[in-house]
Amino acid sequence: MKNVASKLGTFLTVMSVSTLQSSFADVNGEITASNLETGAYTVAIEGESEVSVGELVLAFSQEDGKRREVGSGEVISVEDGSYTAIFDSDDVVVGMDALVRQFAPEMEADPLSAIPDDEFAVVEPVESADLDPKAAAAACLKAIDEYPEESRFYAQLGRALEADGKPASAILQYEKALALRSDYPVVLHNLAKLRFYGPEELRDFDTARKYFQRAAELGFTASLPVIGSMARDAMGGERDFASAAEWFSIAAEQGNPYSQNALAECYENGWGIDQDISKALLWYRSAAELSYVPAYRNLGRVFQKGIGVTASEQKAFDWFSRAAEKEDMESQYQVGLAFLYGKGVMHSEEYGIDWLTKAADAGHSKAMRTIASFYYDRGDSKNGKLDMAAVWYKKAAANGDAVAQYSLGSMFEKGEGIDRDKTSAIDWYRKAARQGHSESQKRLVRLKADW
Repeated sequence: MKNVASKLGTFLTVMSVSTLQSSFADVNGEITASNLETGAYTVAIEGESEVSVGELVLAFSQEDGKRREVGSGEVISVEDGSYTAIFDSDDVVVGMDALVRQFAPEMEADPLSAIPDDEFAVVEPVESADLDPKAAAAACLKAIDEYPEESRFYAQLGRALEADGKPASAILQYEKALALRSDYPVVLHNLAKLRFYGPEELRDFDTARKYFQRAAELGFTASLPVIGSMARDAMGGERDFASAAEWFSIAAEQGNPYSQNALAECYENGWGIDQDISKALLWYRSAAELSYVPAYRNLGRVFQKGIGVTASEQKAFDWFSRAAEKEDMESQYQVGLAFLYGKGVMHSEEYGIDWLTKAADAGHSKAMRTIASFYYDRGDSKNGKLDMAAVWYKKAAANGDAVAQYSLGSMFEKGEGIDRDKTSAIDWYRKAARQGHSESQKRLVRLKADW
């Protein structure tokens, strides 16, 4: 969290190396009393925990099961079963949790491999572009040899191995870091990422969800939108719209545009939260003002359908255009339709087909089918447009579009723009029929073929 590096210097001047080598486990405690005259607080600790004068101590509140740092300070005296600390915040009160952070001293590994957003780092982070994975790994191994109980060095080794294209080895080191310090936010997040986005054989969505959630509970910002998405999409566990909306809300308030857009969708659809179109529009607009492209698309849809606003083809086109210019496939399709039919913009078949082709080339099945229909409606036996229609219907049909499969089957059956082929016609009708396309089912009955 805050002020770790600045307070570490004081801590290291007080603690001896022998004390550092004994243990680097965090020491948990509870603030049990305060002295209004001195501004000091008494913190009770349990067991054989060792605390030394000058160590960094953090105060936390618990809100809805989530930990929030309230202030930081240092230990000023130690007694049996307790210590006295001063904090830099007036918000610290009796009853809050307190945590003494213990670290190994700065080693060669730190300036080579310090992880961005690591609250346990003792130097400025090394950005990915500046990381030398092999040199960092070698330095981390040397540090681990000297301080085998310092979780930071295992975390940094995991980061170096991950950057060196060794995800399984990285996972093993991250797990060692967690074994030493279970609530290590950046390690929880990085380990969850490898279990979620890593090679297929390493993916474990249940584990990823557990680690993302714990990192989010510890306040690790990058985990918030991911755990929200996993809860919304039932990945690694049951679908939980209420939890998703809560996580998205926290991240949205912190300015995360993905989460703002996702929260807007929750408000629009009543997912885990009371439906509120006004709030949905607010968050869509906020995400759009942060240049988040899917929010442009959603605002286009909002004005296209008149959701909480007066329907406006022109405003819909304006928002879709912004997203289309940023390579958003669905918006390219919508812009193509707008030009093709003159909705919110001048009618232009040339521009319409151009934008539809962009969307189709990106894999948009409806765009492929729309282009095919355009050529089919204008085709005859002489102008070659039926041939073009067949080409585009084939692309859309191969992409699983049931309507295109039916249309391609019909072209095969009639020999339009393609050689007549009853077997191929039946094959494409059957594919569409199995997707529930009723007209294809009727054609198969007429052709005395099953599906």
